[in-house]
Amino acid sequence: MKTIINSFKNHINFSNFWIRNGLIIIILSVLVNHLFEPESFPFHKDYKFPLFPITVSIIAGSLIVLIARFNFNHFKDKHFSKKINSQILLRFLFSTLGYITILYLFLYYGLNGLINGIDSYNLYHLLTGLTISLLISAIGITLLFSTDIYKLHKLSTIKGTLKVQQGGKITLVKYSEIAFIYSENKIVSIVKIDGTRIITDFTLSEVETKISEQSFYRANRQIILHARSIEEIKSIENGKLSVQLKPTISNQKTFQINISRYKKHAFMNWFENKL
Repeated sequence: MKTIINSFKNHINFSNFWIRNGLIIIILSVLVNHLFEPESFPFHKDYKFPLFPITVSIIAGSLIVLIARFNFNHFKDKHFSKKINSQILLRFLFSTLGYITILYLFLYYGLNGLINGIDSYNLYHLLTGLTISLLISAIGITLLFSTDIYKLHKLSTIKGTLKVQQGGKITLVKYSEIAFIYSENKIVSIVKIDGTRIITDFTLSEVETKISEQSFYRANRQIILHARSIEEIKSIENGKLSVQLKPTISNQKTFQINISRYKKHAFMNWFENKL
């Protein structure tokens, strides 16, 4: 039994965005639809399980979450990576509600008309249902993404330092001083914008958790970049990119790395958003 439970936990991660919110949608759909109509109430004498309304609610809720997530990812790449303020947040909220309005109208005039006929169309019911749906969606979007937006805001405004411990020596390196961080022969070094190299006791993965992911980019298993370190980008064979870095460390050749074709698009999106 313990083995089965551990296997279940490994495959079903409740911290996953889709799994967590999928369960919430199912639970809310069952609860709300059992309270919406008198005959759907469990203790009503003519109780009937509201299977169809629950199914429609789950589908609609899933589509709304899907729309909100894709729009959030779009704003994260195009806008939140540059700055986060009330104007951009309102643009995100109202654009998402606009997409949800289009979805609601499509379902109302399409699915509803197909099932109940055009005689079921009613402007009052349309406006009432749309208003309630948008209100619930606005609250849901705020709850869904408030933590993510807070983290992005914190990362984009942080002006801290990285505490580097090597042997018995501790060095404080400001984020604004870091050009790139690389691993060579399992030794991780920080290269500052003045060409100074600082050897650390970190692994590259440990460094990645400590710095701002808004400002830095993990290009491959050996290096983490800041946009200020990029001197030249050019396309090479097999759809890859060749990136020349600066500054050059004393007594070493110029750093030049390749970005795989699989990471090319993500890398260019990140870089262009830093310009």
